[in-house]
Amino acid sequence: MDKVLLIATGGTIAMRKDEKGKVVPAVSGHELLESLPELTKQAEWDVCDFSNVASCNMSPDRMRDLAKIIEQRFAQDSSLRGIVITHGTDTLEETAYFLDIAIKDPRPVILTASQRDASEADSDGPRNLGNAVRIALDPRAIGRGVVIALNEEIHAARDVRKLHTNHVDAFNSGEKGALGTIDTGEVIWHRKPEQTIKLGVPEKLAKVGICKVYTGMTGSALRAIAQDASEALVIEAFGRGNLPPQLVPEISEMIKRGIPVVITSRCLFGRTSPVYGYPGGGADLERVGAWFSADLSTEKVRLFISIALGQRLEFKTLKEMLANGAIKLD
Repeated sequence: MDKVLLIATGGTIAMRKDEKGKVVPAVSGHELLESLPELTKQAEWDVCDFSNVASCNMSPDRMRDLAKIIEQRFAQDSSLRGIVITHGTDTLEETAYFLDIAIKDPRPVILTASQRDASEADSDGPRNLGNAVRIALDPRAIGRGVVIALNEEIHAARDVRKLHTNHVDAFNSGEKGALGTIDTGEVIWHRKPEQTIKLGVPEKLAKVGICKVYTGMTGSALRAIAQDASEALVIEAFGRGNLPPQLVPEISEMIKRGIPVVITSRCLFGRTSPVYGYPGGGADLERVGAWFSADLSTEKVRLFISIALGQRLEFKTLKEMLANGAIKLD
């Protein structure tokens, strides 16, 4: 049979309610697979229990460690068809994107999860895991990058967002739409993803912070939030990339000190662009040297910059990459 690697990291898919009715980690990767004997008939399985934690415990360092394991397993085993990773939903899109820009092997890597824990009678975990295996075994999945399999849908790591706290259809890719669906057990592809820039697995990660702008925010507040961002700062602004004008001098000073400042939007979908010329508008930020990140989310911009600066990419190159949404141009 075809070989598939299951890497378990934890999350609701591996949790049950305790005696107090609270959801806690309870199921290892081996136990998860044993509870679904029909999956063992579909492939030859190898299991790696990477961790058993809620995904709020994931960090860029842990994501890097996970990427190293994936890279090693692919390098060691040419017969490995694909890798399925179980994960929590809270930071699922971030880990998926980190892996998408770090892993260069074209074989499929599929992250899956559940919104309902394993003790729920209608848990979505078994169905999602089964669908992830179908994608891993589909030869058409090769070269499509890291994907997320949830609720009968397949999403590109770059585009997907979590939009609801607990619904099973919580994940969405906006106007770009899902890559495909699972229909009666069949993998149906709708489109090919835009190819993300592959940076490789980093040895070092740069320290990059995030600041969410709010109305009436002062320069001193920005300084307090940004003090932990020693190598770069991502600012989540309003709309197309605009913010209170009193923040512009502080941003200008940061840039003069050699700290890149990248502008994203608090809007879930759509592109940032320096089109507004009033004080605090995007053109004002562009004038003092801020960068814009197209339609890439705040969290994903932070991860991309962290890897890129850790690999000592030149600022000019990184700015151009972000301007195109970190998409590989033909």
